[in-house]
Amino acid sequence: MAAMIALLSLAAAVLAAGAPLTASTSLEPTSPRFADRIVATATVVVDTSVVGPDDVRVVAAFGPLDVVAGPSVTRDADGAREELRYHWEVACLSGDCVPTGGARTLRLPPLRVSATARDGTRRVSTFHWPAVTISGRVTRAEAGKPVPPFRRETDLPPPAYRVSPRGVATALDAIAAVLLVVAALVGVRGVLRARRRRAAERFARLTPLERALLYAREAVRRDAADRRRALGLLGRVLTGAESALGDGASNLAWSASDPSPEEVAAMVGEVERGRST
Repeated sequence: MAAMIALLSLAAAVLAAGAPLTASTSLEPTSPRFADRIVATATVVVDTSVVGPDDVRVVAAFGPLDVVAGPSVTRDADGAREELRYHWEVACLSGDCVPTGGARTLRLPPLRVSATARDGTRRVSTFHWPAVTISGRVTRAEAGKPVPPFRRETDLPPPAYRVSPRGVATALDAIAAVLLVVAALVGVRGVLRARRRRAAERFARLTPLERALLYAREAVRRDAADRRRALGLLGRVLTGAESALGDGASNLAWSASDPSPEEVAAMVGEVERGRST
């Protein structure tokens, strides 16, 4: 922290003396362990009367360290002074930076800052990063054991779901039940339609006399007016070849008193016996 404050103070002093472009660098932490993330920050201070902030180019290389995020850039303007802050996240993730002993100190390539001034001149400066010391997560003795000492939780975390599995299962059960009811209704409707179709086909194959007899048999269970109509139809169908039975059916149909179900059934039986002889 003291080194970073000193660098910032130096940059401010240089800028105050008239330097149009300067920078400071920092690494946090400077003593990470293998695979720890390190935040690298470069603060570029620009005299906007000499250099346009949009003309500043920063090139950073981190040697054996891998860049895992960035750069992200923030800007802070104060009159003729503007600060550009560049942030990276880096980490030691390969064998090139793994310490062979207890720790390994790395010197990273310098930061390169360039810009084209408003007068057309090209300005290029380099700035050094603080040294970073990488340490291992286990000692050599620990790494040589058959079972290394794990310092972190090795059990899998409990699963997390965007939607509750129990709720999904309940919804699917409800949908399945609705589909089952719909399928049953469709099936029943299909069976009834097939029955009606077969009944219509059988009815179409009946002779006029067979239709009249069917109507008369069904009229036994209906009211007197329907029984009269059924007997009248039967009488008309029988007129001619079986005129005696036809007259009997017609007389019963138009009798003064309503034909009873028993009389209709007797007439139907008489006609059927006459057909069989």
